[in-house]
Amino acid sequence: MAFKQYLILFLSLLIVGCAEVGSISGGPKDEIAPKIIRTTTLNGTTNFKSQLIEITFDEFVQLNKPTESIFLVPKHAQLEAQLIKKTLKIKLSNELEKNTTYTLYLNGAVKDVTEGNDSLIQFTFSTGPKLDSLKFSAQTLDAFSNQIRSKVTVGLFDSLNAENPIYFGQSDQAGFITLSAIKEGTYYCKAFDDKNKDLQIQKDEAQDWIFEPIIINENLGDTLILALSTPLQPDKIINPKVLSPGLIGLHVPIGIPIDNISLNGTDCLPNHYWRQNEDSLLIVIGNRTENEFQLIVNSDSFNLRRLEKNKLVKLNPKNTTNEKEISNVSHFEVMDLIESIDSGKIVVLKLPDSLRISYIVSFEQNRLSIQPKDKAVRKYNVIFKEGSVTGLTGKKSTLSKIEIASKEEREFGSLNVKLSQIIESGFLQILNKDKVIDEQKITSSDKPIVFTRLNTGDYTFRIIEDSNKNGKWDPISPEKRLKSERVLQFSNPIKVRANWEVETLLELKN
Repeated sequence: MAFKQYLILFLSLLIVGCAEVGSISGGPKDEIAPKIIRTTTLNGTTNFKSQLIEITFDEFVQLNKPTESIFLVPKHAQLEAQLIKKTLKIKLSNELEKNTTYTLYLNGAVKDVTEGNDSLIQFTFSTGPKLDSLKFSAQTLDAFSNQIRSKVTVGLFDSLNAENPIYFGQSDQAGFITLSAIKEGTYYCKAFDDKNKDLQIQKDEAQDWIFEPIIINENLGDTLILALSTPLQPDKIINPKVLSPGLIGLHVPIGIPIDNISLNGTDCLPNHYWRQNEDSLLIVIGNRTENEFQLIVNSDSFNLRRLEKNKLVKLNPKNTTNEKEISNVSHFEVMDLIESIDSGKIVVLKLPDSLRISYIVSFEQNRLSIQPKDKAVRKYNVIFKEGSVTGLTGKKSTLSKIEIASKEEREFGSLNVKLSQIIESGFLQILNKDKVIDEQKITSSDKPIVFTRLNTGDYTFRIIEDSNKNGKWDPISPEKRLKSERVLQFSNPIKVRANWEVETLLELKN
C-alpha cells in the first residue's frame, strides 16, 4: 500500500510539473517584418549577368500578390516569382540591357505567416561596371496641417501622364526620403498615399504632383517639400439616417438644388423638408407607422429602416444657443416637426433666486426660441414639463431642465491681428483647441483684422491663401494642374481675457 501511495504521489507531481512546463503564454505581438539572411544578388552589385535572383528570409513567409508587388525598374523584363520554404526565387524572362542600372522592388510582396508583417525591400544592381549614383531627396507633409506624413510613396516618372514610376520609395517616420542610383535626366515627381500598393495614383488618395519637370544631375541638392492633399471628390447626396422619432437627415451639398423629394412613393410637402445648415437636409417622417422607408431625393434613391423601439422615443429639447449670443434669447431643437407648443407647461426661472418670470416663445420647423420679457435677465432655467412640445408624429417632449447663461459684452475679449505682409487673397482663421472659432477675409489694406466676442482662453491662427477667391481651401487638382492652396499655421498661443483688447503681429515668411 505504501508503494502504491508513493507511486500515486510521484505521478501526480509529474503531471503537475509537465503542466507547468507546457503552459503557453500569448506574449507580445510580432510586429517585425521578415529579415533577409542571404541573397544571391547583393545591393550594389555590378556586372550582373544572371537571370535568377534568390532571397532567403529568417522565417517562413507567404507571397502577397507577386505580379502586383514585385517590380523591376526600368521594366526591361517580366518577372516570375516562386516561393520554396523560406527562399523566394525571382526569374527574369529575358536578358537585361547592357550598362544599365536596375532596382528590384518588393513592395509588401512577402509577409510573415503569423502576423502578416511586410515591408518595402529593394536591390540596386547594374549590368555594367558602375551604378548610376545620383540622388533625389524630399520630405512629405500634409498640405493643410503642415504635419509630417510618413509611409508616403514618392516616385519619379518619365512624363507627367505616366502611370508607373521609374524610381520610387517610401518616406520614413520624419517624412524624409532619398532615392538613390538615379540616372541623370529629366523627371516628374509625384507623391501619393498608396493604400492598395499598386504604385498607381487613385483619385481618392492623398497626393502631390510637381507639374514642372525636374532635372536631376550633380547640381541638384535641395530637399523638395511635397505637401499632400486629397483631390475634391464629386459632391453627392449621401449618409441618410433616421433621427428618431420624426426626421430623416442626410448630406445634401449646398450646390445641389432640390427638385423633388418622395418618401414611400408620396411626394413630400414643401414645408416638410428644409436645410438645417449649408450641407444637410431634414425630412419629416410624420405619422407614418411603417418602419421601412424608400427615400428619393432628385434621382437618388435610399432604403432606410427604423427600429420599432425608436418609434417610442419622445422629444428631447436640445440647447443650440450660440455661445456668442449677447441677447438673452435661448434656442432649442427637437427631432420632429413641431406641431404645437403648450406654453403653460414651459417654466422659466430666473437665477440664482429661481423666481418664475414671464417669457415669449416662438417656433419654426423643429426649432423653438424662448426669451424672458425682462431683457436684464441673463441667467435662467428653462423647464420643459412632460408634453410641453408636440411633434407631427404625436410624440411629446420629456421632462427636462436646461440652464441658460447668456453673456454681456464686457465678458468677452477681442483680438486685433496685424500681418507682417499682405496676402493678395485669403482669409484668417482663429482657433481654440484646434476648433475654428471665427474667420475673416484678408483685405489689401494695412488695417488690423479684428475678432470680437471671444471667450477667455488661448487662441492660435491659420491663414489660407485663397488663390481662386472662392472663400474656401482647395486641395490639389491634377486635372487642372493646380497644387493645393498654401496654408500657414501659427501655433504660438495668444491669451484673451474678458473685457480686454489684445494686439498681435503675425510674421509671414515668403
